[in-house]
Amino acid sequence: MKKFTLYLSLLLCSTLLMAQPDISIVEAAANGDLEKVEAHLTSGTDINDRYGEKESTALHAAAYHGNLEIVKFLIEKGAEINARNKHGQTPRDVAWDDMENERFSDSEKESKRMTGEFIESKGGKHGKARGGSVWRYLGFLPCLIPIFLILGIIYAIKTKPADHAMPTPTKKMLVVTSPTIPGKKVVRVLGLVRGNTIRARHVGKDILAGLRNVVGGEVSEYAKLLAESREQAIDHMLVEAEGLGANAVISVDFQTSVIMGGAAEMMAYGTAVVVEEEESLN
Repeated sequence: MKKFTLYLSLLLCSTLLMAQPDISIVEAAANGDLEKVEAHLTSGTDINDRYGEKESTALHAAAYHGNLEIVKFLIEKGAEINARNKHGQTPRDVAWDDMENERFSDSEKESKRMTGEFIESKGGKHGKARGGSVWRYLGFLPCLIPIFLILGIIYAIKTKPADHAMPTPTKKMLVVTSPTIPGKKVVRVLGLVRGNTIRARHVGKDILAGLRNVVGGEVSEYAKLLAESREQAIDHMLVEAEGLGANAVISVDFQTSVIMGGAAEMMAYGTAVVVEEEESLN
């Protein structure tokens, strides 16, 4: 009796081993081999096992290749219809994927379409796919970067404010960095006045300045830019002082700060006053 039981166990094990297909259930589903898919399930293979780099299930493989008969069989046997692979794609996604790929014939594309529609009818949903045709359509975006860069430069040139349009004071005014003016006396203090300008570097001047770093010498491109910025800041400050009725600005100082890469602010500020000639002691 013991020998018979042992013999029966060995026979059962050998039968199961012989029933195990020589390819995975995912490969069988991709090849449209329903017999081997059934053999896998009979031998105990998990219907939702994942294989390969994309970690796809058998349902993914069958859907991608448009094997509708196997898709129906797997769903009937309890395959997870909305399982997601490594890229977040569901069987519904891969069924509709690569529809424009020339590797598929017209009949195969029709099978994929029918498979996709069947999965949708059974509750198949769209996943958060990061691969496939969606990103292939968006693959041209890096090519647009140079175009947008050129358009941005053209727009910046066309919309550059003209220097002559900047506000300028209409009358001559005393401007000093000291709190007093020799020969003058402050008769009225009108308050703080300030003027600022934000200037951006020019791409062409940046290139010339870079070459200047190689050969040495004064970087005249930046020196001119700073000088223009100071003059504009002073003009803005004087316009504000003029609006208050001042005829002089004392204790003038400057301040700079970086706003963003390639752009900086220059500010001039001081105290707006009204001054008169001092009476001679003689």
